[in-house]
Amino acid sequence: MKVNKGANLVSGGAPDKGQLEKINALTKGTLAAEDVYVFSVRLCDDQIDRDFERFSQEALKELAPMFIGRTGIADHAWSADRQVARIFDTSVEYAAGAMFIKAWAYILRCEQNEGVIRDIEGGIKKEVSVGCAMKRAICSVCGADYGSCEHRKGESYGGEMCVAVLCEPADAYEFSFVAVPAQKDAGVLKKLGESGMETPELKKLQKEAELGRLYRKELENRAVCAALVLECGVEEAVLRSMVRCVSAEDLGKLEKALTKKMAERISPVSQLHTDMEGAGETDSAFLI
Repeated sequence: MKVNKGANLVSGGAPDKGQLEKINALTKGTLAAEDVYVFSVRLCDDQIDRDFERFSQEALKELAPMFIGRTGIADHAWSADRQVARIFDTSVEYAAGAMFIKAWAYILRCEQNEGVIRDIEGGIKKEVSVGCAMKRAICSVCGADYGSCEHRKGESYGGEMCVAVLCEPADAYEFSFVAVPAQKDAGVLKKLGESGMETPELKKLQKEAELGRLYRKELENRAVCAALVLECGVEEAVLRSMVRCVSAEDLGKLEKALTKKMAERISPVSQLHTDMEGAGETDSAFLI
């Protein structure tokens, strides 16, 4: 994420009275305006990022208040000595066709932080990203939970690119100054679930999901094959695009119906047909 879209700070310097009140609501003591430096940052937005993911607008509205009081660090290093700032106010705004979270943060004016303030003012520290936990990611093509369907991020299906839409925020952790953010304009470090650790349960679910994808692919092939044999007048590429968008339950019903119809039209015929009554008369001379 950039400190401000367009690589410039929206504002920086001493806080006004209202901002100072919000800052002191987060401190144990009372700070004066000359004790702090404030600046605004553009946090996550609803645009597609480099990972072919985006936040839903509803998720941004829920995330905004979660960031109040969260710390600003460097390179997502979760240690106390890397803390440089803290968010004291957030809002959801629109600009250039995008919805995004705008946040205000403050830094204590002291010898230790002079370098950070100079870097912000000089445009050196301007890209940031956020750390947060999301409960769900939804496939933009079919609306199913991403990972439960066969669609893959970045690939096109019927002219529509698949994107994972991040929904239902669980928590906001921090924002961090980084060199290269994930989002083109806002840069986001995202986590699904409460942690980034891969548990045995997660591995099991991933394996079951892979088996489910393979079974769905088999159903799709059967349905397409049956439709082609029945000569429905639809090209194979169009058929495959259509079955990709069908829910798993409906796909099973479709495959079953088409396969049954195909079996009725192409009933098997025995190559060794015998007239049993005629055979009895012909062979009677050989009976003892």
